[in-house]
Amino acid sequence: MKAKQDISQLIWGISILVLGVSIVEATEPFQNLPSNTVLVEVLGRKVCLGDIEPNSNVKRKHQESEPNEQFNLWLKQTRSSNLGRYFKPLWDEYTKEKGLMVTEQEITEFKERMISFMTSEKERQKKKRGNLARELIAENIENVKRAELEKSFNLYNGLIEKSPDPNLIYHNTDSNTAKAVNDSTKSVILNWKIYKELYKQYKGRVIFQQAGPEPLDAFRQFFEEQQLKGKFKFYNKDAEDLFWDYYRNVSCTFYYEPNEAEQLMNTPWWLKEKEDDHYDKEVDWSNEVNGLQIRVKASTNRGDSVFLSDKIPAIKIDLLNTGDKTFGCAALEQFCEVEVDGKWYKWNGSKAVDISFAGFGPKRVQYDFLEIKLTENWVLKEFSSQENKNQSLSLSLGTHIIRIKFKTIYTPENPEIEVISNSLKFKIIQRRSRNDTGEH
Repeated sequence: MKAKQDISQLIWGISILVLGVSIVEATEPFQNLPSNTVLVEVLGRKVCLGDIEPNSNVKRKHQESEPNEQFNLWLKQTRSSNLGRYFKPLWDEYTKEKGLMVTEQEITEFKERMISFMTSEKERQKKKRGNLARELIAENIENVKRAELEKSFNLYNGLIEKSPDPNLIYHNTDSNTAKAVNDSTKSVILNWKIYKELYKQYKGRVIFQQAGPEPLDAFRQFFEEQQLKGKFKFYNKDAEDLFWDYYRNVSCTFYYEPNEAEQLMNTPWWLKEKEDDHYDKEVDWSNEVNGLQIRVKASTNRGDSVFLSDKIPAIKIDLLNTGDKTFGCAALEQFCEVEVDGKWYKWNGSKAVDISFAGFGPKRVQYDFLEIKLTENWVLKEFSSQENKNQSLSLSLGTHIIRIKFKTIYTPENPEIEVISNSLKFKIIQRRSRNDTGEH
């Protein structure tokens, strides 16, 4: 029985789209209210405070182990998620009204995609574990950072050891397990069909969520119409605020462009290539050259690789030396080249003449060694005609892929070497004003 529960939880963990969960500042609603206080009535069913409260033992455990602010945030998110479940009958009505159904072919396609995804995800985890192992070779890592790296290494190690064979999940011959897998799969597919139909009906903004694109404004308009029709009625303001906060007050700057949103909402997310919507915080360490490796990452406050159009994209370089040589390294753009979307660019800005550099010794790592801003100071390294001679780097809205080549400085002890980073995908999006709903 436990194995079946684990399988079901795994499927939901990968694919379920969670409704009604908001992250907001912690407050103290529902103070001193008895558990039988009616909060809302949905299609004739009354929901009480006790229905959305977490298990008392679980609640006490969180309260005892977490700071007050973190506990209040967890409590709010848990209540919001529990409250959202009681609105499921509205989705059931909508599904019947629109005649939405899941076919056996769709279930089969989903399973095969999940097998492929889980297999590639395990390989990705092994690669991340290997990168962390190499980084931990560095002897100059501060204790706090080392503990963080070791924690990540142990996390990936545990995930790799515990991850089940996806074929045993999706091709299981046990009838009960197969039914649980089919039911979970069917639910995920049906959720997407509901989202697609809602977007078709209401349009509006689409935001990125880990489980796939979400038609935020369509959700809000759907529930507002349902409320006007008397399908649900709130009796408690704290519960009403809790429910509406996500749909009306979500703080999100990153909305898909209308054309992109249209495409995303009409294509099942599991049939898209994962990297289409994935923008890494950082890439893996490069292949080593005489022990020297580099890594690139986006220079943003959030750490992700998404830049707003009114900001200059900037990329940072980390250095790692796992070998036994010392390299001459200068934190200057003139020792770099950048490859953007398959074209190499060289530095055409000001260059230092009297160069001071530091020896980068064995078993060392240097984070944020150099920040490179992707400005017009980068020009094409090679050109095929006079028209594009010295053409400057210009980045349009959308997705781009960058690699960086870093050159060390020649010293009598060590020759000059070049190291090329792995590819980092980044995206430039248009900044939208808070009042721009994107509705048609």
